[in-house]
Formats: sequence, structure tokens, C-alpha cells
Amino acid sequence: MLVSDLETPAVVVDLDILEQNLSRMANYCREHQLRLRPHTKTHKIPELAKRQVAGGATGITVAKIGEGEVMLDAGITDILIAYPIVGPQKVDRLARLAERADITVSLDSEAAALGISVAAAQRRTKIGILAELDVGFGRCGVRDEVELLTLARKIVSLPALEFRGFMFFPGHFGVNPEERVALRNQVNALLDCVHEAFARERLPLAIVSGGSTPSAFEGHLFHGVNEIRPGTYIFNDRNTVGVAAALSDCALSVLVTVVSTSVPGRAMIDGGSKTFSSDRYQASEGTGFGLVKEDPAAEIERLSEEHGHVNIERSDWSYRVGDRLSVIPNHVCSTVNMHDEIYGVRGEQVECVWRVDARGKVR
Repeated sequence: MLVSDLETPAVVVDLDILEQNLSRMANYCREHQLRLRPHTKTHKIPELAKRQVAGGATGITVAKIGEGEVMLDAGITDILIAYPIVGPQKVDRLARLAERADITVSLDSEAAALGISVAAAQRRTKIGILAELDVGFGRCGVRDEVELLTLARKIVSLPALEFRGFMFFPGHFGVNPEERVALRNQVNALLDCVHEAFARERLPLAIVSGGSTPSAFEGHLFHGVNEIRPGTYIFNDRNTVGVAAALSDCALSVLVTVVSTSVPGRAMIDGGSKTFSSDRYQASEGTGFGLVKEDPAAEIERLSEEHGHVNIERSDWSYRVGDRLSVIPNHVCSTVNMHDEIYGVRGEQVECVWRVDARGKVR
């Protein structure tokens, strides 16, 4: 099958760029003695997770139990669930996963730890725990070394849990390199306090897990970190290009068709919010819902459910109904989650079709 044979909208992945992205990250981690635990929420595809593990990843990271179940059923048995698991049904599912695999979970509360402990003890299994530290993003995580140490002591005291260390998510590092240096200095000051506190307590930290794609290649600059969890790097997207990648690193694009040019200065494409999601462009001026590779002067200025509204007033192109365009999405993770399958291509040839088996797994 050729790319020109695909019905649109279609998510296509340039295999040469994908392989380059995987190799670059794996080599970086080997060079700096960092364990690579990629976050599969970006692609949600077991075949790609297996490629990452075959390339040297220690295991994988998932966001939800449902994603973990899909990956485990595909044969991947070393899984970090980087999300607090709360509620009787969820902790029971978690304990059942731990009967079949090496499962680690991050959490930031004694309540979450207690619930997991009870479920794991009932099933006579063991679950690894990473306490989560907030390093400035303000989403999840305790705020300092005192709270982290208190939480760690509680985890150690509970049956069926194994305290393995801590994790953090530098989600606020999606800024320019100069700003990241200042932010990293602040994070390192906090990490130093944590390491000193745990050393005084003689509580070992087997795992210190950090990283995100924008900060991934700076992972070795974070004090004491021995594992990173990048996700977007496998494909990259427009937002990543704004802070930490080049357009040539973007493996994934969405193939769309121009379906109308009736409105002057506008072209309608057959991909809207149900194709791209409505994530905004976060870098620079923050406008548009994707980058048209063939015509960067065009701006996807609005999304209806099934229509992309493209402003072509500044374009030199003569748009016609039936034209096909390739769009780099703002946020690749949510874009992939909109689709049942994606196509791996090399040149004009479609080499493989991947089912997005973990799409929609939000529980």
C-alpha cells in the first residue's frame, strides 16, 4: 500500500525518524548510566513499547491501570504506573496485575499507600512504591524532603509494599534552555535536601526517577537521578519543537484532505477536534492547532468536531478541493488517542499498521 492510498484523516509515522529518535534516546541513557523507562501514554501501542524495551529500556511507564493491562497482556512485565491509584476497584486490579508482573506505583499520600497495601496483602503479592515529590509543576507530589521522608516511613511500615525510592515530574520545563537552567538549579537544591535527609535516615533510594521529553537530554544534570521517563520523544510534536526538538525530529503527522475552499481566505480540512484534539500551541505566540508541513504560512486557526479551519490569507499556495496536506499536531499524545490505528511509512510505502490497543484506557 502507498501513502496516497490511505483514506484521510490518517496518522502516519515516518519510520526512519522514529528509529532515529529511539536510538538517540537509548544511546544517551547508556552514555550517562540512566535507566530509560519510556512513557507509553504517547503511543499506547504494545509493538512500539516492545521496540523501546528491545532498544535498551528497563521497562515502561504507563498512566493508568488500563494501559498497564494492555501492555502486560502483550508480554511486557516491568511496569511503572506513574499515577496515584485510589479506590477499591482500582487497587484490586492493581494487585491482580502484580500477581503477573513487576509493578511499581507512584503516590503522594498515606491514604493511597494504605489502600494499595490492603489489596496487595489480600492477594499475597508485593507492589513497589515510588513516593512522588513536587519540584514546581504543582500537580501531584509532596512539597519537600520532610513530607517525602514522612511518607516513605509510612510506606516502609505497611505490609505488601516495597519502598523503592521517589519520582518527580518537571512538567514546567517546557520553556527555553536558559529558563530551564534556572529551574534546574531550583530543583537540584531540593533534590540535594532530599538525598541528605534520606542518607541521615539510612533509608536507601534505589530509584530516583525524573525526566520528561523537554528535559530528557538533561537528565544527567539532575542530582542523583538514575532513571528518566520521556514519552513524546518517540514521535515529537509541534509543542516539543517549540522547546526541545527540531522539525526534522517529528516522526508523526496527520494526513488530511482539503474538502472546501468556498469561504474566501479559508480552506477546510477533514480533521477537526476529533482528529487532533484541541490542545493549544504553547510556545512563542501560542496560536494555531498544528503545523501544515507543506505550507507553514497557513494557520489552522480553529477546530470544529470534524472540520479544521485553515486561514490561508498569508499563503502563496492555490488551495484546491482534494489537495492532501500533512499536519504536525500540537500534542501528539492526545492525537494518537483519537485514532484506532496509525501507519508506519518509509518514503511512499506503508510498511506496517499498528492498532492503538490502549486508546481510551482512562481507568
